[in-house]
Parts: sequence; C-alpha cells; structure tokens
Amino acid sequence: MESSLHGLRVAPSAPMISHLFFADDSVIFCRASEEEVQVVSSILNFYEDASGQKINLDKSQLNFSRNVLSTRIDQLSRLMGVKAVASYDKYLGLPTIIGKSKTQVFAFVKERVWKKLKGWKEKALSRAGREVLVKVVAQAIPAYVMSCFAMPLSLCLEIEGMINRFYWGWGT
Repeated sequence: MESSLHGLRVAPSAPMISHLFFADDSVIFCRASEEEVQVVSSILNFYEDASGQKINLDKSQLNFSRNVLSTRIDQLSRLMGVKAVASYDKYLGLPTIIGKSKTQVFAFVKERVWKKLKGWKEKALSRAGREVLVKVVAQAIPAYVMSCFAMPLSLCLEIEGMINRFYWGWGT
C-alpha cells in the first residue's frame, strides 16, 4: 500500500509525508485521485476492523489544493462520504494554511485580544490588577500563536499598542 499512497513534501529535498498524528486526530495526505481516496478509505476501514473503533465521518474533513477543480472535489467528497472544507480552517485554534496575507490570516489574534481587553473594566482595576490580566491573559493569546508561527511585526505592534493603552488607562 505504501506505493499507492503519495503524501506531500514541504520542500523539494524533504522526505515525503503521508500522515500526521496528534492525540486522537489524524491528518492524511494524498493526491486528489479516486485511486488514492480509495486507498485512504480502505486504510480507515482496516483500522476500524482491527481496533473496533468507528471513525466519525461527520467530524472528518477533506481539504484540497487550490489547483483541484470543484467538480473533482465534489466527486471525491462523495466517494469518501466526508465534507470538503475551505482552506482557512483552524486546527487547535491555529490556521492550517497560511496564504500571502499573514496580517489577514492572523487578524483573529488581534480580535481575541481586543475582546478580552474590552471586556475588562479598566477603570475599576488597579494598576497591579491590570498588569496581572495583561500578563496572564492578553499576552498569552499571541504567545501561543507565536510559538508556532512568525506573526507580522505590524500586527504585533498593533496588539502591543492595544495592551499599552489598556494598561495605562488611555482607553482601548
């Protein structure tokens, strides 16, 4: 089965990656062909038979390269019995695909920080209280994302500005 399932390479000289496993999640990479989709289906069926666990296809997703025609996406989605999703879905709270506009992709971080800061009544908090909230909550949101991705400097500066205005009481 190895030769009938092709993965992807992250660089021309990198090894082929056919799957990633994390806790109870799996990501399987293959070509957008009926043959490879049938191979993936047979692997999943074999897993179900061997383990006695049933894969929840309602929670499963297919993601395709932008070069795959929509008719092919529909065909393969029906064949697997799994819905196809848009490319900017998230996994573990992080984007799965980073496009050209990193500012747009990571705008959700700024929005989440803004919602946290807006929810706190800055006038009712002491400076020490604001400091604790900034360090424990507001800075943790971008720190998690930045542990995996390099966010644009402009976005980092905007988030830093929002946090500074909140901390010093200038309004957010």
